[in-house]
Amino acid sequence: MATDAKNPGSFEFEKVSLDDARQVLDDAVKPVYSTSRPAVSWEARRKPAAAESLRTATLQWILKLPPHVQPRHLQVRYPRIANRMAADWGSIVACETFLESLLTDKRGGRKGFPLNVAQEIATLRDYYFRLHHKNLTPWDHVESGR
Repeated sequence: MATDAKNPGSFEFEKVSLDDARQVLDDAVKPVYSTSRPAVSWEARRKPAAAESLRTATLQWILKLPPHVQPRHLQVRYPRIANRMAADWGSIVACETFLESLLTDKRGGRKGFPLNVAQEIATLRDYYFRLHHKNLTPWDHVESGR
């Protein structure tokens, strides 16, 4: 590191291309270990679901619900999910877990449901929670600190 005779205390720099400078910096900042995970192709791992139609038991379950709660779009677009809800409806833990999993993206990057279907699922979740938790909403439950 030589100094310039005209400007004592200054540094002499070597002119390099931008690409060379980037390469030097990239080489200097290599991580000690890698934290990246291989990309998972969920489509490849998912078993193809056979086309499923709405079961009679599911239709009976829907008709027992109050009219403002009955899922009209869900049963048409996603009969498999409606069938699962009807099957889980009698188990508080299973049904609440399933309803919550439908509205929460835990994997990241999922498209989600169309708005009308998502609203029906949220309405069903709210109704189910009120039914089994002394008429409280899920938000009341969160605010109570449980």
